[in-house]
Amino acid sequence: MTDSPGRRSPAGLYVLDANVLMTAWHDHYPIDLYPGFWDCLERYSRKGSLLSIDRIRSELASPDELVDWLNENWSGSFAFSGEQEVVEVYSDMQNWVQGSARFLAVGKHEFAGSADGWLAAYARVHGAILVTNEVFDPNVKRRVPLPNLCREFDITCRNTVEMLRGLGVRFDLRQTV
Repeated sequence: MTDSPGRRSPAGLYVLDANVLMTAWHDHYPIDLYPGFWDCLERYSRKGSLLSIDRIRSELASPDELVDWLNENWSGSFAFSGEQEVVEVYSDMQNWVQGSARFLAVGKHEFAGSADGWLAAYARVHGAILVTNEVFDPNVKRRVPLPNLCREFDITCRNTVEMLRGLGVRFDLRQTV
């Protein structure tokens, strides 16, 4: 990826897909067992290293406990996705998806109505690393996985664990006797 003036280094900013927060809340890092994970999200958001976008926030309507946590701890961590350059890159992404013979109409329709393209466009414009639980699949036809889109548009894409390692996070619970 080439950098242009004003863009952040890819190592400096991570942007999160909704599935990162949802899966963490429900399955991998429930707050009652892993409060440190959620403290980490809050801390790195305050440092300016971690955020998501307003359109992803709109997808996070449940469960109520996650919504409450977001409102209390992460309300300022959803960036505006309507910047002109983001809109232009999003348009390029839509054109690529809609013009591609590789995806079925159902996948194109789903993509057009989701926040995924906006998140990827934001990451591209801001030189950020996109964090998602989706995986690259060159054979998929019924949907447009974010890693596929990222590969096409030269956006670095990582999963949650890779993000934590990239941030240098370590959860360490050792007891000395």
